[in-house]
Amino acid sequence: MKAQRSHGSFVALNNPLSDIEKNPKPQTLETMKSKLKFSMAAAAAMAASGTFAQAIGSSCGCPDVSARTTVTLDPTNAPTVLDAQGNLIPASYTMTCNNLYILNDRFYVGAGKDLYIEPGTVIKAPNIGGGNAAALIISRDGQIWANGSASCPIIFTSTADGLDGNYPVTNRGKWGGVILLGRAYNNVRSTDVGSVSITTGAGSGDGVGLIEGLLNGDQRNFYGNPTGTWINNDNSGVLRYVSIRHGGEKLGTNNEINGLTMGSVGSGTTIENVEVIGNLDDCFEFFGGTVNAKYLIGMHSDDDGLDWDQGYSGKIQFYYGLQGPENNAGVLAQGDNGLELDSDDNSTNFTNGGLRSTAEIWNATVFARTDGSNVAPNPNPANTAGDEAIEAKERTFGSVNNSIFVNFRSGLNLAGAVGANNTTDFWQAGNFNVKNCTFVNCASPLRINGANVAAGADFTKFTVTDKNVILASGLVDATFDVATLTSNNVIDRVNPVPAAGTATTDLKVPVSEPFYSNAPFRGAFEPGKAPWTQGWTLAADIGSDLSAVAGCTGDLNKDGQVNATDFGLFVNVFNTNCY
Repeated sequence: MKAQRSHGSFVALNNPLSDIEKNPKPQTLETMKSKLKFSMAAAAAMAASGTFAQAIGSSCGCPDVSARTTVTLDPTNAPTVLDAQGNLIPASYTMTCNNLYILNDRFYVGAGKDLYIEPGTVIKAPNIGGGNAAALIISRDGQIWANGSASCPIIFTSTADGLDGNYPVTNRGKWGGVILLGRAYNNVRSTDVGSVSITTGAGSGDGVGLIEGLLNGDQRNFYGNPTGTWINNDNSGVLRYVSIRHGGEKLGTNNEINGLTMGSVGSGTTIENVEVIGNLDDCFEFFGGTVNAKYLIGMHSDDDGLDWDQGYSGKIQFYYGLQGPENNAGVLAQGDNGLELDSDDNSTNFTNGGLRSTAEIWNATVFARTDGSNVAPNPNPANTAGDEAIEAKERTFGSVNNSIFVNFRSGLNLAGAVGANNTTDFWQAGNFNVKNCTFVNCASPLRINGANVAAGADFTKFTVTDKNVILASGLVDATFDVATLTSNNVIDRVNPVPAAGTATTDLKVPVSEPFYSNAPFRGAFEPGKAPWTQGWTLAADIGSDLSAVAGCTGDLNKDGQVNATDFGLFVNVFNTNCY
């Protein structure tokens, strides 16, 4: 029996997943502690034995990956599942963790259809090439229920990935990605210029956009609704504890698929604990929409970590970004801006009834790469090729709060990139705000329209009024490196967790917004506590950060080894009090 649906709500009738699986009850603290302890112990044991790939999903009853039945999803191999155009045929389809799914083409979940994915399920896709890419697309009025867990995440990756932690993060663009399309607000106009916004055929016009990377004229690739009819509480389903790896396949010049693309996705959708790693384009991009997102990880991409555009107005809390490794040859530069925040690339939209992006980010920690071009030891403030921690342009509104940015050429860059669309109007008027953030080792903490600003009213607003802190070093361990580009052998881990008692802030999240968690500190991680990346992320599996050594009590400097350096740290404080 088909599930009854409404925008912003979902009523389940005889669904493959129970209500508890879709919307699990909050776990007790003891349960979460137990699961975390198991995850850490299991990860350590699996790393030592080299059998990580076979253990995925074992704690929720899934068989070894090597023992799973391969199910290839394309019209030829699964004609009862997908039609010749890649549309899901049945009203609902469930991916179970006893199978290994190969996504051999584009898989569309169309209007009125549901895709369920069990915890611990693995979906792989090949590099197709020739202007095509395997991708999972949830079209308008379709829904996905990918409800993983910390011990049993759902993984999307390349067919070349052995899932043993050894497939290098520099393998990017090996398949497409995951795309969610909804009917919430955007500021797209039919007169927009660019492949992202030109729409033709039935259903096109103001308020309806063509999502980046897909074909024009096909309504399955459209997002939004005609102007004035948006459904802002639209519900595209659930992505929870999902890892999306090695995507972003190139379809043409400057045309790749993001790791997770969201076009006009509504606030009825749940996006929590989602990792995008090794993507050729942005890790996360929001084209309009009202969806909120929490606990996001964007690492090792070849473009921005997190990008909003076209009037996005949601809320984001706890984002962790990491660029690099850099190969120093310029071919795989790995990374662009930490955050790229736009209202829209077409300035005409602002005088044609279009609204600006008004989204908020709270508690982000983002590291730039450390290749010497935009960072210490000898950063060049005049270097225009460096990366920006926050690239704010096209008159975006909104705010970035209680966050930490490290190693970027510029901290906040206010860019007027479209005609006379300069930035000082919305910046000085308080329509876009960056408050209570810490910028570490950023050669140019504030830039406006291409010029460094180190004094005057704008700098006073940045440092005194908005309480942003500029540090040469410290607060977090900011360096990261791998041994070679053909391995994930991490020889220098970042530590994104500030020491206990540091990075506090007096700027509180809005108490009127139940979405936000109380987090009276700067950055994505509570100072002195284990990071929330443990147990379910590739970042933790390969040991790129503190997650890999959090349980090693003798490793005082958290470099992954217990040695003379740790002993020296201990000796220097011997016989002193810990309070």
